[in-house]
Amino acid sequence: MIPIYLKIRNYMIKQIEKGILIPGDRIPSERELVDLFKVSRMTVRHAIDQLVNDGILVRMVGKGTYVSSEKFATELNVLRSFSEEIISTGHRPSAKLIRIERGQAGNSVTSLLRIDSSHEVMRVERLRLVDDLEMAITVSYFPLSRAFPVDEIDFSATSIYNQIESLGLRIEKATETVTAEAADKRTANFLRVKDKAPLLKITRLTFISNNVPIEYMEGLFRPDRYFISQELYRQEVR
Repeated sequence: MIPIYLKIRNYMIKQIEKGILIPGDRIPSERELVDLFKVSRMTVRHAIDQLVNDGILVRMVGKGTYVSSEKFATELNVLRSFSEEIISTGHRPSAKLIRIERGQAGNSVTSLLRIDSSHEVMRVERLRLVDDLEMAITVSYFPLSRAFPVDEIDFSATSIYNQIESLGLRIEKATETVTAEAADKRTANFLRVKDKAPLLKITRLTFISNNVPIEYMEGLFRPDRYFISQELYRQEVR
């Protein structure tokens, strides 16, 4: 016998597959589902929790639960800012500045930026959103020891890349790594996921002309809303 919560889950999935509910639609309230299936609120909540964990639904505090929008892909062979990636899909990126501070960074960061450990960096932590839904938390480090007009950058704006290039600095390349990391309580709160939920950790070191590093970024992304795409070509094996 199929558990009741699975029947509710399957019902919601069929509503989405048939187009009765489309991305961005608010689903029936818990009370409405309780009345429809004649079950307890706990059973309904269990079914909805599973759909949220699977990325099919998304909860918005104070607003309700909605059908998730499409996932967003980043192509590893193309260098674009987060904002440029999202705009290219026809959606709206935004950013909320969490913290900005000057100070010394750890040895690993200063080594990547090729600066002395005594030199200061600008540390910028931001919450990245797409269509007002939380997508990622990013922390960027900018070296202050170089001729970088940091005071002319609006770190609350969406694309820092565009601002850097508007100042006459040409972004040429970046190196990037992708790993996995569990969300701590603080990150989970910002991204509205469960404590220890799996996240994509993306690190990127960006270079301007003459192979000079200008930014080191660490980002934690929700994998139910963001994924990595790469086109591969097979080479002749000798």
